[in-house]
Amino acid sequence: IVYTANTTKTTTDLLITANDFAAPEVLIPGLGLGTEETCGANIGFVGERLFVGWCAEGSRSATIQRFDLVDGAWQAETIATSALATWSTDESGELVFYQSSDYAGYVAEGDQVTLIDASVSTGQITPDGAAVLYTVGDQLRRSAFPDVNPVPIVTTGYKQPISFSSAFDLALYSTTVTYEEGTRRDLRLVSTDTLNTDPVELVSQPVAALGRSNMTRDGEFVVYLTDMSMSGATLHVVAKDGSELLALPGVVDVVAARESILVFTDNSSDPSVYPIVADLKVLNLAQETEPRLVEEKIIDGKNFYLDAAGTQVTYARS
Repeated sequence: IVYTANTTKTTTDLLITANDFAAPEVLIPGLGLGTEETCGANIGFVGERLFVGWCAEGSRSATIQRFDLVDGAWQAETIATSALATWSTDESGELVFYQSSDYAGYVAEGDQVTLIDASVSTGQITPDGAAVLYTVGDQLRRSAFPDVNPVPIVTTGYKQPISFSSAFDLALYSTTVTYEEGTRRDLRLVSTDTLNTDPVELVSQPVAALGRSNMTRDGEFVVYLTDMSMSGATLHVVAKDGSELLALPGVVDVVAARESILVFTDNSSDPSVYPIVADLKVLNLAQETEPRLVEEKIIDGKNFYLDAAGTQVTYARS
């Protein structure tokens, strides 16, 4: 477990401990808190390896470190300095994608650092480490790794990335986002395998909103909301070829479970009268078009959660 302690207005100590909290250890003393002058830290586990991108107080030039537990002690390895605090890794944590302070994109593997491209806005290395997907301006590009060969996937209009499918073979993005009545966007979907001059247009105008999930875990369907109101919205389920499978009214929120299964709430009670309740349902898109009821009138239509495997759902009865 990683947590902070001894926090001041500008710094904090980063500590790590086993889940019994028996012997907490300070990993980074005086880690800078995010302000206009100091970059915010980016902290996360990859398996049991801890990665931290962080800045000293008053600096926006980050250090990226990997911490491994070796013979009962946490050992730090510096991956990069003079970098942005953001990072991504393959599933082993051996390959690390990061951006330098001048926005060049690199992949580090041990002592070897490989330049991917310049002027990189955002980036993500795939879990198998075979490719890097990244943005330059409003372009989406892909490069193989370790044989670097940048290839354009979307040449214009890739203005707000949303997500990749679990296999990283599809990219969901928006060209236009408005904020007048909540966040509203158009939606486009492309394959990340090769150049796409004609993306699948799911929503042509900025009228869509997103629930907690926007794609099924198997990448076969995109889900989004329209006609938003205080008590719910219309949930659209669209296949990856752009054909709409179904539209469900009055949906409060939606979360992708395993494979093509969705868990969602609908039929909310009056949002101005406590307690607010909604029905919890499940829908297996690979087998059915009618949802099945899990339980009526659970408390708060947004207050349900799935485990990491997407096989169990936790909720509160009213």
